Amino acid sequence: MKLLYSSWMQQLDAETIENIGIPAIVLMENASQGAAAFFREEFPLEKYKSLVVLAGKGNNGGDGIAVGRILYQQGYNVEFILLAAPEKLNSDPAINFNIIKNLGLSYSVIKDSPELTARLKKYYPAETFIIDAIFGTGITKPVKEGLYKEVIKGINESGLLAAAIDIPSGLSESFLPAAGAHVRAAVTATFQSLKVSHLYPDGNKHCGKIKVIDIGIPRRLLDREEYYIHLITPADFRHLFVKREVDAHKGHFGHTLNISGSIEKPGAGILSAFSALKSGAGLCTAAVCFENRTIAVAAHPELMTLIYKDKKDILKRLPEFNAVLAGPGLGDGAGTYEIVSMLLEHSPAPIVLDADAVNVLQERREILKQERVPPVVITPHPAEFSRLSGLSKKEILADRIGVSRDFAREYNVYVVLKGHHTVIATPSGQVFLNQSGNPGMATAGSGDVLCGMLAGMISQFTGKFPLAVILQAAVFIHGYAADKAVEKVGEISLTAADIIEHIPAAIQGLDDYKSQFLFS
Repeated sequence: MKLLYSSWMQQLDAETIENIGIPAIVLMENASQGAAAFFREEFPLEKYKSLVVLAGKGNNGGDGIAVGRILYQQGYNVEFILLAAPEKLNSDPAINFNIIKNLGLSYSVIKDSPELTARLKKYYPAETFIIDAIFGTGITKPVKEGLYKEVIKGINESGLLAAAIDIPSGLSESFLPAAGAHVRAAVTATFQSLKVSHLYPDGNKHCGKIKVIDIGIPRRLLDREEYYIHLITPADFRHLFVKREVDAHKGHFGHTLNISGSIEKPGAGILSAFSALKSGAGLCTAAVCFENRTIAVAAHPELMTLIYKDKKDILKRLPEFNAVLAGPGLGDGAGTYEIVSMLLEHSPAPIVLDADAVNVLQERREILKQERVPPVVITPHPAEFSRLSGLSKKEILADRIGVSRDFAREYNVYVVLKGHHTVIATPSGQVFLNQSGNPGMATAGSGDVLCGMLAGMISQFTGKFPLAVILQAAVFIHGYAADKAVEKVGEISLTAADIIEHIPAAIQGLDDYKSQFLFS
């Protein structure tokens, strides 16, 4: 499922109109019919008798006017408030304005916020909602002053729930929400595809419930490779998890080497190693220091151990493994860097670098560019990625997609940038955003579970499926397992062990997954 920048959506609109021959007003009507149906579901006429349409002069305003007209026809009491004189409306919005004018529907043009406040005070919040049709996704500057700022403030302070057309007015992919005023919507109807701005900077709390309305743009236009951002769905990787052959044995599903944990932090190694097994790897060997030689097996007898004193003990065993994970709880000393550099030079299997294995590459990231055959996956959170990339955390959070993609392409690695909507960026320039997971995952060890799952799934699927697909599966199921766990323990009490416990339920329940986003 594609995720679009606003400029891409504008291209698709233009191509559909100019090359395919579907008139702009038809697309607008399709959008408005879909949005009206969604708003009626969310604000049923039995309860919400009235609505107020606040329309700007652009196409977003035209959509809002059309939605108001459709809902009027269905029995709602509708008040149309324009933020620009009718003669200043763009051509397609003007068509929809003339329709309501010809129908004899009342409208007004406001010039200051006190007038809007007075109008909104006439309505009871329990019976009225607002349609926000002021700005779409294309604005490039934050709303900091003037009438629009005051109108947005008036909407938010009115006590009336807002239903946004395409995007809550004032939000954009070009700047962070805090940069200016924006509507806080209860629901949002967007068109044809989710936009980057709906998940920017890392979530959609300002948009409320989002529904994507199909407006008739041809699928073949949307599916082009130049639109390189994808929202992960189970359909993208469901084919990995098929019933195993009756004569299968553990050797068929890969052997993971997990170089993690230390005397001070043994738990990270245990969590990540067991996660690899729980994700389906046939075997997992935990490389541990002498002092930790019994801890992993005591916790999980299914694990094997490789006791090492230095990197040479690991090097001679590398040919045995189908994936190698290094980093969780390992420490950021010289020994960790020696292990990482050895893996980058000698590992014949794909490598996953997490936590301290990423931290030790601070100011040494050029080593990632050395020639190698097996792929490398790095799994930083924003602070770790800041140390690795040299960018500030603020710069990363302001453009998680762009900075991940640029780094992946420059250093020929797969980047898994952890967060609410974890970003996966590939060396070829493809980007995938996750939609599973919840705030309960902000707990110690959650990242250790993820990197273990990545290594475990790479072990069993490498050579059989593209690595990008395997990464999508691990990231999505990690979040979905947490969603399953929250149903039992809640967000506050969720632990990393709960996520591991629910990996089987997540895999078995892929066909039952319900997206937080709605689609027509």
